[in-house]
Amino acid sequence: MPLQVNVNTGTTPSPQIVAANTVVERARSIGDPNASRALAVTIPVCRVDQTKLEYEQRRNAGQVEFRFKTGILQLTLRQSIFIANNISGCAQDIWAEHEQDHATDNQQIMSRMERAIRAHRDLQSILISPIWRPRRAFNTVQDTIQSTVGSIFMEFTTEAVRSRDTTAVYSAVRDRIRRQCNP
Repeated sequence: MPLQVNVNTGTTPSPQIVAANTVVERARSIGDPNASRALAVTIPVCRVDQTKLEYEQRRNAGQVEFRFKTGILQLTLRQSIFIANNISGCAQDIWAEHEQDHATDNQQIMSRMERAIRAHRDLQSILISPIWRPRRAFNTVQDTIQSTVGSIFMEFTTEAVRSRDTTAVYSAVRDRIRRQCNP
């Protein structure tokens, strides 16, 4: 099947200054292990649009079957950056730089998504070398596409966060805030 995967990396978001508990809640929502102490967080979302995937149907042994035959799987990255309002403007600016780095990481992740989609066994049988499936499974197959692409994205973003949010990086951010914001 000539599947096309179109990727839109979106724009780098401007930080939103919000209540500190909102930052903690948002960090918890993405499973951040440092959520209880979070002062800033980037929330990435990969939107999966399947509306341009085309399928064909056939009748086999009295049962209607379908398979995807061509089309476009559209992936769009949307991100939000949240920074606590209970820290100084100077500290907010430094945390904003750190979170912008996360946003850039997420944009780079999007360039890896097509290869991962094409390599995933479940998605191969749906989109690359599609097999015939009962028509009643159509919604389940669409849910599988959505959840599998979401899992791939989550795996990549979790790995990127783990690489960036090291103890050394957090120490460097805190040291920079002490030097520049509290002279």
